[in-house]
Amino acid sequence: MNPIREYRLRQNMTQDELARLLGVDRSNIAKWEAGVHKPHADTLMQLSKIMQCSLDEILGKWNG
Repeated sequence: MNPIREYRLRQNMTQDELARLLGVDRSNIAKWEAGVHKPHADTLMQLSKIMQCSLDEILGKWNG
């Protein structure tokens, strides 16, 4: 499973909620979760804070 989706679901968060917290459009979240695009480094840093995990955890699962 895509790490963004996995961590988002663990937080019981919708794509809309995550998008609002990150200041991006919900379609960006959908594209990241589908593997069409990956977020920029600064967004990954925000994600790790929101999802309460390390950047290494997110990247490790992505490259897993």
